[in-house]
Amino acid sequence: MAEHAETLLEWEAPERVFVKRSKKYFKNLFAILFILAAVAIFFRQFILAAVFGGFGFLQYALGTVPPRGTKHKITRRGIYAFDRAYDWDELTGFWFEKVSGEEVLNIETTHTFPRRLTLLLAGQDKEKIASLLERHIPLKEPPREDQLGRAFRKASQKIRLE
Repeated sequence: MAEHAETLLEWEAPERVFVKRSKKYFKNLFAILFILAAVAIFFRQFILAAVFGGFGFLQYALGTVPPRGTKHKITRRGIYAFDRAYDWDELTGFWFEKVSGEEVLNIETTHTFPRRLTLLLAGQDKEKIASLLERHIPLKEPPREDQLGRAFRKASQKIRLE
């Protein structure tokens, strides 16, 4: 596996993008979710109300608990990320994007889970990483945003929680 091969590039980065949220953000978020849950309960949609509660808990956890650091390696045999090795034949393509101001490397896998690896670059040289990866897997265009993604992005721009 990739963890025993010669390392070409290695870096440490947080496991995920972290955006620290303010108390005002959570107050506004929980007020909106409370209203939505109350409406759901009024219409006897208890599972939907529970989903709103779960979403609120998830947002609170992701917005208050900083991610751990992890080590990423590009080796001659593949990629080592999140304490797991991925050989080149398990990887189908990659692209870069910006998420909340952070440069992110996305790598598609042939696995059912995880289908995509999302690695923060943490200041690493994008061109160097791209040249190492392009020897084995193709650089792809980022996936197009679907209608639900566009609607969510527009709504989040109009409804500012902070």
